[in-house]
Amino acid sequence: MNQWSADLFTGAAADRADMAAILAHALREQAAGRGELCDLLGLEPAALEALVARWCPGLTLPALSQPGPLPLEQSDLATLLLWRGGRTSDEARWLAAILARRALEASHLWEDLGLPSRGHLGRLIERHFPRLHAANTRNMRWKRFFYRQICTDHGGTMCLAPNCEACAEQPLCFGPDAD
Repeated sequence: MNQWSADLFTGAAADRADMAAILAHALREQAAGRGELCDLLGLEPAALEALVARWCPGLTLPALSQPGPLPLEQSDLATLLLWRGGRTSDEARWLAAILARRALEASHLWEDLGLPSRGHLGRLIERHFPRLHAANTRNMRWKRFFYRQICTDHGGTMCLAPNCEACAEQPLCFGPDAD
């Protein structure tokens, strides 16, 4: 199955396709020397092994190492996702860690996850963090929305996601999803 077919699925089938795309992307990054798999995904080895056993059985992982210390920003993002998202399942915890880690990267979050479109990311968030999805009433780009939530929770008014000031696509931060 290729990642572009993920839009044909719902529920567990969509989760399986999305998880496979996320894992494949992280494995490609590891192979390219961008870091260790657990660091790239923000997961402890046991959590990554459990995720693979549930969603990609039969996938053989490379040797896993303990991730380094989490940046405070990553912990804040994971906390936001779980607290505002409305779910506490294993998948929600795994995805909160993965989304928080990948949000630290420079590209659009859906690209840094290896998903085929922003719409796929929105549906993934809707399935696993429904309250957070419903709170994005202005249809902000997800990374920007997450950082805006954290900023406003701390009383800020001028809130930028990392790398926004250098992003050539800054004018596209609001608007409809395009698959």
